[in-house]
Amino acid sequence: MKKSTIEASLLLVDDDPAIVQMLSRILSDYSTVRFATSGADALRLSREAPPDLILLDAQMGDMSGLQVCEALKADAALADIPIIFVSSHQEPELEVAVLKMGAVDFIRKPFDPAQVTARVQTQLKLKRLADDLRRLSRVDLVTGVGNEAAYLENLMREGQRARRSRHPLSLVLVEVDFFESFEALYDRKAAEASLASVAESMRRSVRRGSDFVARLERDRFALILPETPAEGALHVANAALGAIEALDIAHQGSPVSRHLTCSAGVACFDASLQGEAVRPEAIDSVDALADAAAAALDRARAAGRAQVSLVTEKAAMPGPGPEPD
Repeated sequence: MKKSTIEASLLLVDDDPAIVQMLSRILSDYSTVRFATSGADALRLSREAPPDLILLDAQMGDMSGLQVCEALKADAALADIPIIFVSSHQEPELEVAVLKMGAVDFIRKPFDPAQVTARVQTQLKLKRLADDLRRLSRVDLVTGVGNEAAYLENLMREGQRARRSRHPLSLVLVEVDFFESFEALYDRKAAEASLASVAESMRRSVRRGSDFVARLERDRFALILPETPAEGALHVANAALGAIEALDIAHQGSPVSRHLTCSAGVACFDASLQGEAVRPEAIDSVDALADAAAAALDRARAAGRAQVSLVTEKAAMPGPGPEPD
């Protein structure tokens, strides 16, 4: 009878091909088993497609397992991947060192296949539980999109990825216009239902799995758009605002429309422009990107709302905007 495949991605890292082959046989029930015979390859493969778990040799020629682990833990996108160290060394000091570094387990060579399988299964179960808890803790309960914690985590991760790949990263901040007066005119249930509709409309406005929608404050949302230049982000922002207005949610307290509208601010961090050629006023970091998007939103609000504004430089900050609703 054919064994069922276990859905999980494993990365085996050892500079001894015989060890890699042995581990591959032991863990052949898993759907994806990749291998690397050097620390550099391990980091490259992890960044290309982060695995669910890594089995890592402690001593390798080009780069030690401890150095690989340190590099993985320093990368926000890879830091949570569980790492099981494997080693033929018997010194307890090595096991203590790798566990302090963030490894979840330590297996000594030669392997007991049953022990390897059991330990891998245990760590994958723990990872799934941790992923579920992390997912729940990063969801806004009113709208179902990401919350502020998820936004900050995603923005930092995409900022690192943009720098590494030298691709643009755009941020759109969206605010519901005159939401305080909307809340005063209609009950809380209607206000929350409207926010949920706005969030769903924004989610439908982005089509790629890498695009991210989050609710930051009571009436403010964010769209994180990796590998998207400013022109593309402007198009997404205008489409999102048009879709929200098309929801036709009545707002009798709005001075700009009979229906619920939103304002948006757009900014772009072009990571392809790095080094001495970067102008001092260029948006050159995630923090500058967030500040520029907020400045663009302030500009849209000051200009009358229900529109999109773009800020292209971190120095381009508008004067005082309108008072809050």
